[in-house]
Amino acid sequence: MAGQKKSYSRTETFIGAAVILLLVITGMLIFLKQFRYDPSIFPSGMTLAVPEGGPLQGEKTDKTISFKNMAPMTPPEIFNSENLSEKINGKAELYLTAGFKSLTCQRFSSPGNTGLWLEVFVYDMGSIENAFAVYSVQKREGSTPLQLTGFIYKTENAVFFVHGNYYVEITSSEVSDSLMDSMLSFSGDFIKTRNVRGKTIPELALFPPNNLDSNSIILFPSNAFGFDKLNMVFAADYKTEKGKIKAFLSRRKNENEAKEIAKSYSDFLISLGGKHIKSGQNQDNIEIIEIMDTYEFIFSNGSFLAGIHSAEDLNEAKKAASALYKKLGDKTVGR
Repeated sequence: MAGQKKSYSRTETFIGAAVILLLVITGMLIFLKQFRYDPSIFPSGMTLAVPEGGPLQGEKTDKTISFKNMAPMTPPEIFNSENLSEKINGKAELYLTAGFKSLTCQRFSSPGNTGLWLEVFVYDMGSIENAFAVYSVQKREGSTPLQLTGFIYKTENAVFFVHGNYYVEITSSEVSDSLMDSMLSFSGDFIKTRNVRGKTIPELALFPPNNLDSNSIILFPSNAFGFDKLNMVFAADYKTEKGKIKAFLSRRKNENEAKEIAKSYSDFLISLGGKHIKSGQNQDNIEIIEIMDTYEFIFSNGSFLAGIHSAEDLNEAKKAASALYKKLGDKTVGR
């Protein structure tokens, strides 16, 4: 009959209530699950891109590096030279000119607090020299050196290091002891487990050690001192009574190339208003140019181009240039 209400049995009412209760419980479990870390769903490490030219002998390409007390927040991303600027717009040119091969990056967070996160950038630069170039040029002021490997330091919320052909940056969302602990743990695991090509840079031993500030050494991948032909140039500061002196050196293909670039750089400085002055050095091929009230020393020695850049004190610069020339002329130096 129209308008008559349908009656329900006690069994139907009970079943309906049970279904509603089950849906409520399921919803609560789903809600709570998002805050719980399940290692079977979220693996605790990241897998790097296979190095260009293939993996090293005996190297596992699926090797993962774990983050202590962290869970993946985003899937891993891999960038090449074609799309690197999409990730690090504004800095891509530095990496590309330094021999960049690939970038693997991923963000991780604390399972109980997604506001605490860190992001790791692993750059395959193709060689340790290229990796050191981007590491040294971007070195942060006020950083603290670490002992895990030869080239590594930390700031309040980040860790930066070189390991073979890899340059690694790890940055965190905030200053936190737990996040720093995770970053250092990852760094140590990475260094211990990654088999790499080359672990030393011979040029670093070519700077005379007396008064050398070893933490100041930089490798300019291109356009050193504003001159487009000066690429892969190492530079280091020396402490003197009159201030700092910056020495530089670059291993070229052969002796002729070293001489040609030395002349080209000299001509470049003269074109900017520099003028030759008498060297008074025992080494005849050390050229001195005065420019903008500073002194530039330029010379070649075997396959090396070297000199002193923008020195304010002529006598201190002469001493530094003479010591560098002698060091590069040592028969034990690889030519």
